[in-house]
Amino acid sequence: MNIPEEFGSYLLLKKLSEDALGETFRAAKVGARGLEQVSLLRVLNGKGIDGNKLWQKMSNGTAIQAALRSPNIGNGVDVGRVRNQPYVAYDYISGKNLATIFAQTERRMSPIPTDHALLIAERVALALAVAAESRVGDQRVLHGCVVPHLVMVSNEGESRLLGFELGTGLREVGGVGDPDLAAYLSPEAVAGAPVAKADDCWSLGAILFELLTGERMRHNPPEGYNARVDQTVLAHDGSPIPGPVADLIKRSLEPREQRIADAGTWHKSISKLMSDGHFSPTTFNLAFFMHNLFRDDIEKENQELAAEKKLDLRPAASSATVAIPTVAAATTAAAASAAPTRAAGAAVPPSVQPAASSANKTNPMIFVAAAVVLLALLGGGAWFMMRGRATPAATPATAVPAPVPAPGPAQPAMTQEQIQAQIDQLVQAQIQASESKLKTQYDDRLKMLQKQLEDSRKPGAPSPSPSSSAPQESPEPEPRAARPVEPTPTPAVPAPAPAQTQPAVPEPAPVRQAPVESAPAPAPAPAAPRVQVGDLVRPGPGVQTPKLLRLPQPSYPAAARRLNKAATVDVRVLVDEKGKVLETEAPGIRAGYGFDEAAVDVARRATYNPASKDGVRVKMWTVLRVAFKP
Repeated sequence: MNIPEEFGSYLLLKKLSEDALGETFRAAKVGARGLEQVSLLRVLNGKGIDGNKLWQKMSNGTAIQAALRSPNIGNGVDVGRVRNQPYVAYDYISGKNLATIFAQTERRMSPIPTDHALLIAERVALALAVAAESRVGDQRVLHGCVVPHLVMVSNEGESRLLGFELGTGLREVGGVGDPDLAAYLSPEAVAGAPVAKADDCWSLGAILFELLTGERMRHNPPEGYNARVDQTVLAHDGSPIPGPVADLIKRSLEPREQRIADAGTWHKSISKLMSDGHFSPTTFNLAFFMHNLFRDDIEKENQELAAEKKLDLRPAASSATVAIPTVAAATTAAAASAAPTRAAGAAVPPSVQPAASSANKTNPMIFVAAAVVLLALLGGGAWFMMRGRATPAATPATAVPAPVPAPGPAQPAMTQEQIQAQIDQLVQAQIQASESKLKTQYDDRLKMLQKQLEDSRKPGAPSPSPSSSAPQESPEPEPRAARPVEPTPTPAVPAPAPAQTQPAVPEPAPVRQAPVESAPAPAPAPAAPRVQVGDLVRPGPGVQTPKLLRLPQPSYPAAARRLNKAATVDVRVLVDEKGKVLETEAPGIRAGYGFDEAAVDVARRATYNPASKDGVRVKMWTVLRVAFKP
């Protein structure tokens, strides 16, 4: 079912996703100051969901939202209904739900690393444990419908669970029959049994299994749940699921009587195995994974959020409501010189148009303001040009923003909001162009200086002097003392008799010539500092590169094995003075199918005979080639 652009008191800014539960939007409420609150709006209009029945089961939704306040639970801000369609609103989360992450990892052939999988599952379990300790009336808060569609992972690596307001209601009205939902719910939940504390543990086990393996856990597999867990390998590196983790999954998928009793116990179990095992999950690393997986989406979202903040959606004096279908349409409407967009079907009275045109013509202050801002733009461009000339590599900017053409008599009159929108657009474009050019100039200068510094560090390179980067001057003559002078023998000539007719003029005292010596030899260049143990060096004279001593057997990626793929991956490794790998750099061109991650993993565990320079053990980068053959 299509949702109109205005949904109750919300303005729908962008549709984010659609799944078995319904549609999800980035939405906002509009008040006297424009966009007052941006929310993540879940409209529960999925196929097979009876909105009226579900709304009756959500009567205590507001109380549940008020009772649940945790960093790992979505912060609920509203529960309501519009035209028999229930909805739930949360503080906006910049990120993706787990169902979207599963689809993207499969599309990009980039499995979720084990550390990230454990971290996400642990945070979801913590959210359930905190909720179970909260009460609404005399009842503990259970979820009952933990599915990937309600698990949000933010771009900052934080995991939040949504849907406490609607989970039990969905089960009671039969809204979980879709296979995309039922696969994550316990057999008892699918059969329609009342909600129990152990049901969420089954969902946690099924979600953790898919996080680790990239495969969905089906109900009642022919080989049995335990055999299915034992036979499936980690999608990230193709190795078997670690024993304690596999045991946790198996205990989660037992019948209700033998299953882990509640989410609190499940959370304690996963926390213990994470601390006892060799796992080191962090939100920072998970955030880095998210940015690699959704780089384009994140950049686009940031641009959209910035554009939405500039929308002027304050109610007009006539109390007319402005409908903006999408962010792109809103931005286009603000920059265009046409009349402002109005609600669908709203007619503009003919008498209003001449009045608006007259008001614009008789208000010269609008055009004065536009001229002042354009002058400021020119001044700002000149300022950036002057800053650019301070850098030798700078190129004087000659681009000047074209003046805004005055509206012709045949064009409709521009409103004050439209003029302001055009001014803002010009200002932003000029600033971005100037900053981009200035950044390019600074980057070029920085690269040149870095190259000079590297050249000066090479063995035998002359020490840098102030004149090396300055303009060359005409050479000055060297001082005479710089060249040895041979004494010239003077012939013996009798001194003439002094003239008697003239007063004797005293001869100038002979200039005592200092003994001529050879010019002092130039001071020897300071000896290059002796290399120290652990210094980072480059290939050169006296340098011995690291020698590989042991390379563990690489784990063949499961996805590549199934498809009979082969690859050779080069990984740059930094080997320290003890022969251990300190850092790794992934290859520039990805091989896919999990080869890149497996190569980096084996490179981290390799050992070397360390590099040396002049017999001293040092750090050095080298390249490790890892071959995968089926």
